[in-house]
Amino acid sequence: MEERPFLDNMIDNETPAKELVAWCNDNGFPISLPTMYSYMKRRSEAIANGFTMELLQPKLHEESMERKMDGMKKAYTKAHQQRKEKRAQTKVKINQELADQESAKRIRHDMELLDEVIQKGFETLSMMEVISPVTAIKAIEMKHKLTNGSAGGYTHYGLEEIKLREAAREQAVVAVILEFIPVEHHEVVMKRMEDVTREYYRSIGLGEAYGQMEAREAMENHS
Repeated sequence: MEERPFLDNMIDNETPAKELVAWCNDNGFPISLPTMYSYMKRRSEAIANGFTMELLQPKLHEESMERKMDGMKKAYTKAHQQRKEKRAQTKVKINQELADQESAKRIRHDMELLDEVIQKGFETLSMMEVISPVTAIKAIEMKHKLTNGSAGGYTHYGLEEIKLREAAREQAVVAVILEFIPVEHHEVVMKRMEDVTREYYRSIGLGEAYGQMEAREAMENHS
């Protein structure tokens, strides 16, 4: 410690210990007040005995090592605590996932119950090789009541067939018509044709059925 002679002179001039500690810390030599008192005492004893000793440096080195060990201990404790908390969080997450898997499915809406019954009914019906005419007639009567006769007696398959044939015919007619119409008016014409088609199906009692087919088609296009 090259500044020690200056420090010794300050001690000899009876500079207060707190000021000596502050001076050491400001000059890059961290030292505590008890250590400074110990050094001052040992220096006085050395002078009284008539010899010079390297009193302060070993003590500084000892305190530096203590600080390093304390820092390492704190870092280890913090890392250990973080690992412990992470393991606890992982355990909670795993337990929650297991609980979710083991818990019974909960119904969010009463329609889910109906959907489930309908699905089970369809699966059961699919496994039946024979259905009695009485059951078939009851199904027709129920469908007529539910749709208020809007399907006109057509099955879903029949309506789809009509739609496909009409769509093919419509596309052919539209392609011819658009040849004689400026491009900037095509969108308006197509919109008008859709409205007219919808009105036509409504006039023959298939308006609701056609609307359902349009809705299904829109859902298929977005899926």
